[in-house]
This record gives sequence, structure tokens and C-alpha cells, in this order.
Amino acid sequence: MIDGPHGIFTASRAVGPKVLLIAGGIGITPIRSIFEDLLAASKDVILLYANRNEQGIHLRTELETIAHGRARLIHILSDDPGWTGEKGYLDEPRLQALVPDLPEREVFQCGPPPMMEKLRVALGRLGVPASRIYEERFSL
Repeated sequence: MIDGPHGIFTASRAVGPKVLLIAGGIGITPIRSIFEDLLAASKDVILLYANRNEQGIHLRTELETIAHGRARLIHILSDDPGWTGEKGYLDEPRLQALVPDLPEREVFQCGPPPMMEKLRVALGRLGVPASRIYEERFSL
């Protein structure tokens, strides 16, 4: 079965001034265009991009160019001993630490289903209403 696209995972969904983008692995694909569109609309944007290792960071140069001086781009790597940035998994404590104004933000997320499910629960606990969490799924 093939379905969509329906145009519901787009930057136009964001009505507030602050947005958090969360990507896991290849889930950066739909997030990338939203990232650029939100910055063009002068939104306050943070992009958290989780991967296992540095080699798994897709579109790295492109994302850094888009973010340069206009957004916070934070890579979080779970399995790369040489990485000097954020290490571990994107979870509730890390969300709270990296995005202290989280309840003020709308959230777009795309990544592995288990990650998105855990983050949806964490976002709710941290004060983000379900109505302000937008998701794109790559699985059936």
C-alpha cells in the first residue's frame, strides 16, 4: 500500500515563533527542508540530530551551512568514542537540558519509530501538548 504525500509535515504547520526539530538517522530527510523553511520565516529553531556515529550524519555540511548564525544545530551520537560533542541517547533529561524553553516550542520529529514513541512521551512530560507535536513516519 502506498499513501500520501498529504502535505501535513511541512513548515506551514508551525504557527508559533519557536520550533524544535528532532531527527534520528535518515529521518533528517524531511526535516532538512522544514529546517530551511522555518529559518526563512524567521523562526527560532533548534535542530537535534541523533545518530550512532559521525559517519551516520547525513547532509552534515548542508545543515551546518543552513544553520550558520541562525539556528542551533546539535548532533547527539550514541556510539562514537571519538566524538567530542553530545554523547548518548536523546532522552527526557537531555531534552530538558538542551532545550530549557521546550514547553514554548512546537516540535517536528522524524526518525526510528521506537525513538519517536519514547520522545513523544518525554515531550508530553516536559510540557509539550500532543497538538504541537508533528511527526513523519518512514514505516508502515
